[in-house]
Amino acid sequence: MSTRARRFVSRLGMAGWLFAVWLLLWGRADPLIVVGGAVVVIAAYLVSRLPAVPTIKRVRPLWLALALAEFAWDLLVSSLVIARHALYRPRSVRGAIVEVDARTRSELILLAVTTSISLRPGTLLVDLDWDRHLLRIHAMPAGSRTEADAARKGVLRTEHRLMRALRTAEDAAEEDVSTREDR
Repeated sequence: MSTRARRFVSRLGMAGWLFAVWLLLWGRADPLIVVGGAVVVIAAYLVSRLPAVPTIKRVRPLWLALALAEFAWDLLVSSLVIARHALYRPRSVRGAIVEVDARTRSELILLAVTTSISLRPGTLLVDLDWDRHLLRIHAMPAGSRTEADAARKGVLRTEHRLMRALRTAEDAAEEDVSTREDR
């Protein structure tokens, strides 16, 4: 699929989403509401620059299943670590702000990574610098450089798993450019 066609499909997806929200707000779908919703969606596109919905180029089901299993394992382990610190050493637990350079150029993968980070006990996304692809997360426990590096590596592992499972157009384009530069 060409870039132009992909952009059109993703914008069509956003239009469909807006139309669905319109219908949900009204709670019914009579002809006047359907036509009114179409007019509102077209007007929204004409007067604003609505973003295109990021698209996935390819889903690798086995890698996705593995990524979900590893996420569940991360949830369990981080819950146990935080519970142990809360029960035995609540005043000695230290946290740190850790910066992570994201490799992905896809908004969708970055959203999945930040959601995964924020769902795990002990880590929370504090800031996202989209231009520099830099994540700042609060990690706990991170009282030493080793623990901070472990938190950083955990975020990068999550990103790697998701990039392996979900191939997006942005990351594919980035890989194509880097492959050409390596030649």
